[in-house]
Amino acid sequence: MKRTSLTTAVIAGIAGVAGISNMASAVYLNNDGLGQVLIYPYYTVNGGNSTAITVVNTTGTAKAVKVRFLEAYDSREVLDFNLYLSHFDYWTAQVVPVGGGAGVFSNDNSCTVPALPKTSGSAYPFSTAAFDGSVTANDGGPKTVSRTLEGYVELIEMGTLLNTTQSSAAAATHSGGVPANCGQLVKAWAGGYWASAAATDIGPTTGGLFGSGTIVNVNLGTIEGYNADAIDQFYNDILPHHTTPTSLSPSISSNTSRTSYVFASTPTSTVAQLATTTYAVPAPSVDAISSLFMADNIYNEYWTSGGTGANSEWVITFPTKRFYVDPTLVPVARAPFDVRFTAANGGTSCSPIFINWYDREEGTASGSIGFSPQPVFGNALCYEAQVVTFNQTGASSVVLGSKLTANISTGFNNGWAQIDLFGASPAQHVLATASSANVFNGLPVTGFWVTQLVNGNIGGVLSNYTALYRHKLHRLCSTAAGTAACS
Repeated sequence: MKRTSLTTAVIAGIAGVAGISNMASAVYLNNDGLGQVLIYPYYTVNGGNSTAITVVNTTGTAKAVKVRFLEAYDSREVLDFNLYLSHFDYWTAQVVPVGGGAGVFSNDNSCTVPALPKTSGSAYPFSTAAFDGSVTANDGGPKTVSRTLEGYVELIEMGTLLNTTQSSAAAATHSGGVPANCGQLVKAWAGGYWASAAATDIGPTTGGLFGSGTIVNVNLGTIEGYNADAIDQFYNDILPHHTTPTSLSPSISSNTSRTSYVFASTPTSTVAQLATTTYAVPAPSVDAISSLFMADNIYNEYWTSGGTGANSEWVITFPTKRFYVDPTLVPVARAPFDVRFTAANGGTSCSPIFINWYDREEGTASGSIGFSPQPVFGNALCYEAQVVTFNQTGASSVVLGSKLTANISTGFNNGWAQIDLFGASPAQHVLATASSANVFNGLPVTGFWVTQLVNGNIGGVLSNYTALYRHKLHRLCSTAAGTAACS
């Protein structure tokens, strides 16, 4: 029986009714979790935590995948390598503290180029070269290895492995749980056949990847897990996109699908409708990917104190932000973001927001609302990945150990909150294109709420608990005039 994504089937049905002919060329966020690209919103090794990353190849063909770890300030790469998955393969790696920063190891047998260390004690350290000025111009942020302690991850399929001339698929394929010949794939890049022709034995991408992230604190006995965001139909061509392990390509901006499908509310209806938007040249291709994540509001819950030792933190990640604010990529900041990430802006790139919160009985805070202590930029989100805490006072967040934090003092132990990503900057926080009348409000965002209850030793048992819940997002799409529904 052929595997079919329910999301794909639903969209295809709607597309058929609507008479849409370019279904196969439109990129979309697959809520079923399968895709060609996976975004893992957060990793951390702060506060006694480590982070495990997994990816699964659900297809019967071997795959080449780019693995990229990005730091949280400005999404500068801290490590890239190529992963070669066997058919139906499962790969895992763990991010752990290394010196004053982070690093990665994998005791998995699947082939990586270069090969990764097998143990935590020998973990490969993340690099500062992309932001300390030694290779890439410094962006105005910190230059030390501590900048690698938290961030996020992207995995991008580069093609399927074939046996046309060099038996590359056979080399990556497991026999008895071990790939037949990882050394062949390493040598292929070390002056071998891939070094001279990267498309050798590489077929088109086929998708079917899914993955997860898991944050573990051994000392506290806690664990929080999440599913990776899956982008499907990232490519609309039949070409391989295989590159050297040191290459920054493909990236999240390398999509060849420039039309996106997004379900979003309209100015006149809360019922989500399918918006089909084409970001034709000269619009950057990353705009199509940003449209998948655009939201004007984030909603989630918080639990704190109340005699339970509870803490709540929200991870908020902007997976495409660097292509709008990084000083080496853009001469000025592009909408939907506000300012470039530069030293002149304090080594940040802040986007103003509004905040509302409620207790369990619909009570709201009296007086002014905002982050505490009040940041110099006002209520704003200033990094590519950051943590919003609730009713905390320390310099680092309690659960995730993040240094890139802002705190909301609610006055309530429990309730829910809203972060408005549009209203504080309605002229800038929009994603528009000359190719279409469609305009999305807000910022491209992903993330989750993590809560932790620490009760310590109760009756000889370590009674600590954690849970993680994805954010609830509101999407709004309108015409350029802001009054009609998207088409």
